[in-house]
Amino acid sequence: MSIDTHRAVEIEASPVKMLGLAALGLLMTALSAAVAVRAFPNVRPGSSAEFYGYAGTVFFAAATLLSLWRAFTTHGPVVTITREGIRDSRVAAELIPWSAINDIATWEYRRQRVMVLAVDPAVEAGLNLTRIVRWARGANRALGADGLCVTAQGLKIGYDELLATSLAYARAWRSGTAAAPTYAEADEDRGVRAPRRVADRSGLRPPDPQERWDR
Repeated sequence: MSIDTHRAVEIEASPVKMLGLAALGLLMTALSAAVAVRAFPNVRPGSSAEFYGYAGTVFFAAATLLSLWRAFTTHGPVVTITREGIRDSRVAAELIPWSAINDIATWEYRRQRVMVLAVDPAVEAGLNLTRIVRWARGANRALGADGLCVTAQGLKIGYDELLATSLAYARAWRSGTAAAPTYAEADEDRGVRAPRRVADRSGLRPPDPQERWDR
């Protein structure tokens, strides 16, 4: 199966998925609040559990409000993928050119996968990053996701399709061909594994230098 890279791909938000994320956030907010007010008998005053309860309440409440806001206000494409580059309105206002992307990798934590774009620092410095991305950039780097993160959460497609489409267009840009195979087919033909960065039970392992997008 090949991906036609002649045309731009526009991926819209899924209101149903966004409302589902909001419902999950509401549940986590309630659970965190219960810990914060010591509704559980094993939570002691001044303990780290109490602190994390308050922190979780603030974090999940903010995430819930953000999901609700996006569910009712997001119109049009969220992610646009073309032969020239990729744009995610949740990340930056501009299209990020493939020529500025040094690496495309998958970062996984607790079964959640995120596509990480390692953008040339000079180009990234000139992007109008969203406020959320600017705030989360340092924390993501500390967790092992050193780059701009593009997630399929809340979109009308899944992560595998998002990654496959992105890699196909990136390879089409590099090769100058009109169509490019999916990442699985290309990797099988060329003996290259799709880049992955996986978290184990003890924490996040450093990325393998061999696990890179073959430019």
